Amino acid sequence: MDNEYIERVEERPSGKNTTRVRSLKNLEKKEQPKMPSGFQMAKNFTKSIAKTAKAVVECKEVVAKSELYSKRTSICRSCPWFSEKGERCQKCGCVIPLKAYFAQEKCPVGKW
Repeated sequence: MDNEYIERVEERPSGKNTTRVRSLKNLEKKEQPKMPSGFQMAKNFTKSIAKTAKAVVECKEVVAKSELYSKRTSICRSCPWFSEKGERCQKCGCVIPLKAYFAQEKCPVGKW
């Protein structure tokens, strides 16, 4: 097991020493990144809509090609900021499958 430690237990009347192995899984609680505030997520969403609208007006590519979409989503799923609950980025609050779909979008931590 990962993160184990050995605990020696006092000698029993039978004369045997016993050893217990306990996991540190419950002892070490790492803080999970929190989602941004509702206001910040609304602000990020508004910027995203503006970028996409600008791309439409400038006749740029709006929808990402399937290879690019797949690459982006796989990168996000391996990122520590990725939350499986709702498939969201905990850095910007965006829904990953939706964000990866739009060609003009960028990763908030610069991974794509």
